[in-house]
This record gives sequence, structure tokens and C-alpha cells, in this order.
Amino acid sequence: MPEVPSSARNLVRLRWLLPESADAPTLEAWQARLSAAERATAARFHFDADRRAYIAAHALAREMLAEAGGLPAEAWTFDIGRHGKPEVAAAHGLPWLRFNLSHTRSLVACAVAAVDDLGLDVEDLARREAGPGLAERYFAPSEAALLAAMPPEARHAGFLRIWTLKEAYVKATGEGIGAGLDSFGFTLDPPRLAFAPGGTAGWRFLQWQPTPRHLLAMALRRR
Repeated sequence: MPEVPSSARNLVRLRWLLPESADAPTLEAWQARLSAAERATAARFHFDADRRAYIAAHALAREMLAEAGGLPAEAWTFDIGRHGKPEVAAAHGLPWLRFNLSHTRSLVACAVAAVDDLGLDVEDLARREAGPGLAERYFAPSEAALLAAMPPEARHAGFLRIWTLKEAYVKATGEGIGAGLDSFGFTLDPPRLAFAPGGTAGWRFLQWQPTPRHLLAMALRRR
């Protein structure tokens, strides 16, 4: 295991914010933290809400990494993993530091951990409902059956609960969804990994609503 400072052991920090609530000076301050490449990416968004959410999420990640790792927010650089997951650049000499971020137009969130694999996903409960048969097509059979047993009015939220857990899991593993969303499965209340190709040991999942409109899931794998 990499050497972890005593102040960072067992570190897990999570924050979220509403990008729509930021005034112009706040948005300008967020943007100033970003790299030139991040600012260029933000400028390419067609819709202001998407641009604002991107800026907010990446500024939040930099702020949280600065608090955990001691470098200024604007100094952080990142490497891209084999499956496209960003990690703290090896050049910073902080191999124990992990982070993950997620955003919708109306909510952004970031989590930082020491050593543990980490994945995060947020969804807007007001988004369009999944079409008929989508769970049966992409989820594990046990998950599809779990949704089918719910009252019709609860299935949209139930679908998004499973979806956010799955997204958080694949982001934590760094493997993406290429292995298939039906190759691992969850139970709910409490959220648990029922089965997965590498086993379920060491995994912990947290899920709640940071606002009445939003759903958040976080996956942690203790190393």
C-alpha cells in the first residue's frame, strides 16, 4: 500500500452544490481554477446550463483535492486511465489520493478518498422515465424482477436507484460499462452488491437524496 499521511487515513469527503445558484463572480472564480484545456472544453458546450455544470464540477474537484493533497486548486493535473477514468497525475507524487465527480445540469458532486477505490453518480429524478423493457434488456434479471415487483409509481425512482449504483460501481472499478450492466447486480434497502465478477468483498455503497429532486450513489472499495 502507498504511504498515506496520518491526516488522510480513512479520508472520505463528499460535497455537492447547485450550479444554478452561483452568481457571476462565483462562476468566474470557479472558471479561474480550471486548466486551459478544461476552459476550452467548457467553451464548447452549446447550452449555458451544461457549461455551468461542467465548470462547477471541475472547480469543486480541484478545491477538494487542494484541501486533501495540499497543492493549490489550479495546480492539479490528471492522468487518464485505461478506460478513460481521470486520476491524480503521477507527477504529483500522491498515489494514495483518489477522487471522482459526477454532474447533471442542476447538481454537481465530488468525492475524495485516501487509497480506497471510489465511484460517484448523481441523477435528476425529474429526468424522462426509462422506456418499457429497458431494465429487462440491460439490468441483471434479479434487478429487473425487483423493479417489476414495485408499484408502478415507484419504478422510475427504483430504476434510477439501481442505475446510479451501477454507474458508481463501474466508475470505482475504472472499467466502464463495457463488461455489461447485467454482469453484476444490486439489492436495495440497504443498497448492496449482490454479485459481481470479482466478488463482493470490501465494497460499501451509500445512497441518498441530497435534495428532493436528486439522487446520489457512492461506491467505495476498501484496499
